[in-house]
Amino acid sequence: MEHYKISPHLTDLSFITLISLLPTVGMLAYFHGRPGRDQWTKTEKIGIPINLLITGGLLFFLLSGKELGSATTAVDVVDETGQTVRREIPKQNLTKRLAIFFFENEDRNPELDWLQFAFMTGCHYDLNQDPIFSVYSGYDNVIYQKISSAGFSNVIGVPMALEQKIAREVEREYFLGGSYRQRNDTLFVQTFLYETARGKLIAENSFQDTDIFTIIDQINDGLKRDLNIPAWHFETVPDLPAAEIMTASTEAYRQYILGSNRLNLENDPQTARQHFEKAVHADPTFALAYWALYQLYINLNSYDQAIEALNTTMRYIYKFPEAVQFAIKEEFYLVSEDPEKRMAVLDMWVQLYPDDIRGHFRRAQEYFKQFKIDAAIAEFNQILLLDPARRYYYRYIGNAYLSKGDFENALKYFNQYQQAFPKDYRSFLSLGDLFLAMGKYAKARDFYIDAQLLEPNEISILINLANVERRQGNFSAAYNQLQNAAALAKTPADRAALFNAYGEYHYQRGEIRQALDFSIRQYQESAKFLKPLDAMMNRMSNSHFELYVMLNQENQALEQLNHYRKTIPKPWSRWISLGELQIACEKENTAAIRENIDRVAETLKIFGELARSDIIHSARGKLFEIGGDYLNAILEYQQAYQYSPLDVTILTKIARCYRQIGNHTNSQILLENVLSVLPMHAETHLEMVKIYQLEENPDKAREHLAIVFQVWENADPEFPPCREARRLLNPVS
Repeated sequence: MEHYKISPHLTDLSFITLISLLPTVGMLAYFHGRPGRDQWTKTEKIGIPINLLITGGLLFFLLSGKELGSATTAVDVVDETGQTVRREIPKQNLTKRLAIFFFENEDRNPELDWLQFAFMTGCHYDLNQDPIFSVYSGYDNVIYQKISSAGFSNVIGVPMALEQKIAREVEREYFLGGSYRQRNDTLFVQTFLYETARGKLIAENSFQDTDIFTIIDQINDGLKRDLNIPAWHFETVPDLPAAEIMTASTEAYRQYILGSNRLNLENDPQTARQHFEKAVHADPTFALAYWALYQLYINLNSYDQAIEALNTTMRYIYKFPEAVQFAIKEEFYLVSEDPEKRMAVLDMWVQLYPDDIRGHFRRAQEYFKQFKIDAAIAEFNQILLLDPARRYYYRYIGNAYLSKGDFENALKYFNQYQQAFPKDYRSFLSLGDLFLAMGKYAKARDFYIDAQLLEPNEISILINLANVERRQGNFSAAYNQLQNAAALAKTPADRAALFNAYGEYHYQRGEIRQALDFSIRQYQESAKFLKPLDAMMNRMSNSHFELYVMLNQENQALEQLNHYRKTIPKPWSRWISLGELQIACEKENTAAIRENIDRVAETLKIFGELARSDIIHSARGKLFEIGGDYLNAILEYQQAYQYSPLDVTILTKIARCYRQIGNHTNSQILLENVLSVLPMHAETHLEMVKIYQLEENPDKAREHLAIVFQVWENADPEFPPCREARRLLNPVS
C-alpha cells in the first residue's frame, strides 16, 4: 500500500475488520464446517449480529474522521491573472511540525563554521517543497530571540533540553539537530531527530559526501523515512534536489549563508548586502539570493535596485517551492499597490491546497488586518478540523475573540487551551490578559503569578504584573515590577518591551519628557533586531510624535518624518502620513487633519490594514469636535470604538461630546464604564470633575480632582490635560 495513492488508514481498516470478525468466522466454521444441510443456530442468530455491531462500533470509534479514500485530490483554480491551474495534492493526514536547530562544528575549524547554518537552512528550505511540513529554523526571530534570552547569543552549543523547550513553545512536534566534521574533502554529518513532547530520540543518522547539497538531500530523505512518510507521497509532491531550487555553487551558497547570518543574527544589513551581491555574482541564477537582495534593498532605500532584484526573482520564480512563490507574489502586488491581486494570491493558495494549513494561517493573518475577525476565526477552526492535534490554536481563537471584545468566547477558548496544555505558562498568561482587559485585576494578578511560577524568567509576565498595579494606581508597586523586569532584560527585544512599558507608565502619570525618552530608547532597541521598515512602522503606530508636540518640539518631530521620507521607499513611505496625522491632531490643525486623513485611509487600503480604521474615525471625530459638531463627533468615535473595543478611553471622548451638548446622563454613564475598567484614568476623572461642576456638586468634583492630582502628581507643566486640571482647581477648592 506504500506505493499507491490511497489512504494509509486503509491498512488499519483492514486489520481491525479482520481481527474483530474472528468470532463470526469461528462460529461459521464450527456450525457449518461439516457436510450436509445447514441450520442457523440460536448462537449464530445472536452472536453474529452482536459481533457485527461491535465491529462497526470499533471502526467508527477508531477511524472516525480519517480519510479512507484516495490520499490525493485534484483541484482546479483560477490564479490572480485569470489562468486556470490544476494540481493533484495530498490530503491532510500527514502533517509534520518540525524545528531545525544549528548544527555543531566538531572540528572547531572556523573556516567551516558557516556550515553550522548551511545545513539548517538548506534542510528548512528544501522541506518547503512539501506542503505537509511546517518548519521553523534557528533563523526565525521567534526561535533566535528565545535562544538569545537563554544566554546563547552566539547560537552555538545550545543544549538539547533548551531546544526541546523552544520546540514545545513554538508548537513543533519534532526537532532536528546535528553535527559535522570534515576529512580531506569529505563531509561527515550526523543528525538527531527528537520527539518534542517526551524528548525521545527517534532516529540518529550518518551521512557523508563531498557535496553539501547532496548531504542536504540525504538528510531530508532520511527525515521523511524516519517520520514514516509513505512512498506514494514522494510521487505526488515536487521534490527537486537542493542544488536545483537553490544553487549548485558552493561559494554562492556560502556567501548567501554569511549574508543571512549578518542579517538574521546580527541585524547588519550593509554587510549582508555585500555577501548577497557576491552570491549572485558567483551564480547569476541564484533566485533565493535575489529575493534576499530585494528585501535588503527595500530596507536600505535602494528602490531601483530593489525593483530590479524583485523582477529577477520573478523571472526565476519557478525555482522556488510553491509556498514561497505565493509569498513572493504577495510582495510583488504590494509593491505594485494592487491589494485585490495580493488577496487573490492568498485565496488561490487556499483553494489550490485546501489541506495546507500554512495557507489557512496566512489568510487568517490577512483577515485580521482587514478586521474580518469572524473570517479569521473560521480559518483557525478549519485548521483544527484538518489537524485536531493542533490544539494550541485554541489560544489563537481566544485571542481573536478577545480582540473583538467577546470576553465570554475568549474565556471559553483560553480555558480549552489551558486544559490541553496545563503546564504551558502561556495558558495562564492568556487568561491574565483577558481579565486585565476586563478590569478584573485580582484575577489577572493571580493568573500572571501562576504563569510566573512556571516561567520565572519571562519578562512579559513582570511587565503585565506592573500593568495590573499601574492601572489600579499602585504606582510604587508598578515601578518596582518594572525594575524587576529590567534585571531580566537581556536582549534588545526584551529591552524594547520594557522601555515601552516604562513609556506607558510615565505617560499615564503625565511625565511626558520621560515618556518621550523611553519611546526613543524603545525605537533604538527595536532597530537592533527589526528591519528598518518594521522599526519605522512600529514608531508610526504609537503616540511618539504627539509627545514632541506636547513639549513644543514639533520641529524635531518633523525632522524625523523628513528623514523617513528620504530613507523609506514607496509604498511604505505612505505610512509617514500617520505620523503627520498625529501631529495635526495634537495641534488641532484642521486643514492638516483633513489632508492626512485621506492619505492614511489610502495607505490602509493599499496595505490591507483596515483593522486600524479606528485611527481614521478618531481623527474625524477630533475634526468634528474642534468644529463644534458634537453629534457627528460622537458617531465617528463610536465607529472608532467598534474597531478597537478594548480601548475604553474612546468612551471618554464620546462622554466629552455628550457633555458639550448638555447630555450629562449619557456622559456620566460612559465615564463610569471607563472607570470600572481603568479606575485611575486621570482624563476620565477630569471629565467627571467638569460634569459635577456643571451640576454644582463641589464635593464630588473635589473627590475626582483629588484622584487627578494623585495620578499627575509629578506631571510636566507642558502636559495639556494637567494644565486644564490646574485651571479647574480654584473653582473646586
